[in-house]
Amino acid sequence: MTVGQDSPVVAHSTFLGRPARIGSWDELSQGTFRAAKARIEAGDHRAAADLLEVSLEEADELRDVYERWPAEVARWLTGRGVDPAELEREQDRLRSVIGDVAMTGIQAEWPEYRDAALDAARRCRDGDSRAIELVDEVHAIWLGIHDRAVDRVAGHIDIAVRLCGEDILGELWDFLMADWYDAHERRFSPENQPWQVSANQLMVAIVDGFHAHLVGRDRQGDIEMIEEPDRIGFRFAPCGSGGRMLDAEVTGGEPRSAAPYGFATTTRRHDWAWNEVGICSYCVHCCQLNVVMPIDRIGFPTRVIDPPIWTGHPGAATACTWWVYRDPSLVPDSVYHRVGRTPGNRGGKA
Repeated sequence: MTVGQDSPVVAHSTFLGRPARIGSWDELSQGTFRAAKARIEAGDHRAAADLLEVSLEEADELRDVYERWPAEVARWLTGRGVDPAELEREQDRLRSVIGDVAMTGIQAEWPEYRDAALDAARRCRDGDSRAIELVDEVHAIWLGIHDRAVDRVAGHIDIAVRLCGEDILGELWDFLMADWYDAHERRFSPENQPWQVSANQLMVAIVDGFHAHLVGRDRQGDIEMIEEPDRIGFRFAPCGSGGRMLDAEVTGGEPRSAAPYGFATTTRRHDWAWNEVGICSYCVHCCQLNVVMPIDRIGFPTRVIDPPIWTGHPGAATACTWWVYRDPSLVPDSVYHRVGRTPGNRGGKA
């Protein structure tokens, strides 16, 4: 991709309520750290600095929920009557496989990433000859922090399955995402804004969020965009969170659904997991937030997802594709049936 020197790469997003990347969809499909290095190579160190700073904004939502969710899972389990001593034993077992650093939580590690990103941004603006190396160093720091945080969250979801069975997964994710559900419904209901506006915002949120998840084989955050007559696709091969759980290549031959981690995947069909066997317990939240909950509350899915499926073979494909339809009326009946729903009010024409 060719970049123009001194062209802006970041602006305030009214939708997100903070600074965010701007540009064409082709530009936005490129990971933020890769985009920063491209700007340095083009001689635009100021833009690279802006991108390093906005990487913190992209990651901040993950910092928030990845810090909160493990404690909230534990609170939910004790509220269901799980013996605190048994929960502690399971957490000790998790610590033995993901390590002490991961179990301390993302907040404890966040200052290292923040300080490194801000220092690298300052040095980029000063024209430091090591600018590209600095971007790589910041990327490596965030990659480690992100993946340890995902392991901690997914490990706690796995604890819930071990202690209460997989049937609780839908209810657990409903508890963890209750505030997201309400915000999602308020914003994207056709009663509140036209679908054309919603569709664009949903796509912006996808690229913004998955940059921070560092999707893709080389974990740069690159997204494959697919344009079809009725929909726009965003493919992560793999996603850096749920997809990573299943992927041998990006985990050094240790997918988290295999030993020694053994993080749970569905063994039976459930509406909240696309009625597929082999859905990562972490991935369940994508089905609930984007498909099941919107159908139930506003009449149609806001984003349609073709998830990765664990087959027990670490070499299996782990790509995940999210689709935003140009109009809700174009979503096929099969999407509803896949989650045990019947097509009804699809929102009409935008």
